[in-house]
Amino acid sequence: MKRKLSLVIIMSLFLTSCGMVRTDKSDKLTVYASFYAMNDFARAIGGEDIVYHSVVPLGAEPHDFEPTAADMAKLSDADVFVYNGMGIDSWAEKVKDALPEDVITVCAGDNLNGTSENTDPHVWLNFENAKTQLENIYKAFSTADNKNSERYLGRLLEYSAHIDRVQDEYENAGLEGLKLFVTHGAYGYLCDEFGMEQIALEGISGDSDPSPAQMADIVEQIRNEGAKCIFYDPIEGDKMAMAVASEAGVEALPLYTFEGDSEHRDYVTIMELNLEQLKKAV
Repeated sequence: MKRKLSLVIIMSLFLTSCGMVRTDKSDKLTVYASFYAMNDFARAIGGEDIVYHSVVPLGAEPHDFEPTAADMAKLSDADVFVYNGMGIDSWAEKVKDALPEDVITVCAGDNLNGTSENTDPHVWLNFENAKTQLENIYKAFSTADNKNSERYLGRLLEYSAHIDRVQDEYENAGLEGLKLFVTHGAYGYLCDEFGMEQIALEGISGDSDPSPAQMADIVEQIRNEGAKCIFYDPIEGDKMAMAVASEAGVEALPLYTFEGDSEHRDYVTIMELNLEQLKKAV
């Protein structure tokens, strides 16, 4: 059963009038998000009512990013700072405490239901988590800019409905029981939601290349399982996937983690593309 938007979210329309009211010279919120996924969620809720920026460049991988002094200066001028938490933007945990008191910080990864692995930060690949993250961002925007709270709520409801539609498509795609061979173990939340099993060439951090023995082992598993493909995240490149695919006689296919996207596509579009790729493995 899908999780419904909490009554607290609806009622907050009436409660935000007791919260903070913007007094700065801009009519729009200035929002900084830590990396691509958070920037996209902020844009989905804020629309034309915010000026948004991604601290990590939009096509870049966020794991090893460190903000510069210039980044910190820009963040100090933000009205709202959005980050994911859970280690993928670990620098944000340190930065937020150094920001001026009037900068509202929101950890979009708070109050999520269920976890794949404590070390896996890719929580948004579970649709229920993505909707909760959008709610968390909505609440922060409404607190910072209560005059536009109804507009933020409208976008939240509309975007959540789009996510519900794609979620239904996943549920009806026959993915349960699928063994998902991947180069990077970042899809645990997606697998948990739809009953798939992730078999990864390297761990979540991906901070070291797999050994020849690891490569040989996953090739053998692919052959034994009769798998059709191995997936890779395009932001990290396809070199390892192509090597395994060539040896195992299968396809190497992209499967997005949504950490970044060079084409600036949104969450719903990316998850629809991912589903089309997953169907090829069934």
